[in-house]
Amino acid sequence: MDKQKVGFRMREKRKELKLTQVDFAKEANISTNYYASLEQGKNSPSLEVLQRIAKALDVSVLYLLNDRIDDMEDRVEKEASRLKDLFKSIPKNQLDVAEGLITQAARLRILLDDNWKDILEYGEYEKFKQSESQVPYDRKRPIVETYDSRDKTYQSIIKQLTDLLPHRKVDSKTKLLRR
Repeated sequence: MDKQKVGFRMREKRKELKLTQVDFAKEANISTNYYASLEQGKNSPSLEVLQRIAKALDVSVLYLLNDRIDDMEDRVEKEASRLKDLFKSIPKNQLDVAEGLITQAARLRILLDDNWKDILEYGEYEKFKQSESQVPYDRKRPIVETYDSRDKTYQSIIKQLTDLLPHRKVDSKTKLLRR
């Protein structure tokens, strides 16, 4: 646990709630001086104290320890909103199916973006050998296979969503699109 990062997250969330250290310490049922030392990264809280702080901040203990999950969920939520806007003309009677597909597509898109950054940073291939006596050879990194698989699934879901959109009819005489 990085005391400095935990303290920083606690301070940021407390400020979002517009609470002073004194008011927040009372709410979390700990002394003001102790709470201040936690925010400054001078002390590490016990699990019990961390749970009380997390509850008072309305965040998970995991968020205080590592905000990666909450960050990913925020990104998924933004992507889901973007997709909902793109597919807003899906008929109401098909929205239940569409909402599940949109959520899954949003999750996949975020994972794909993260995988892509990894591939750009570390490349598609790595040196690999099965024993000390073997000469290393280039092999495709497993994340590339994962990326390809997720991309196919993402494309399939986007196609399913696109198929739920109302079909446009082409008037062959005037070549106008009608809904």
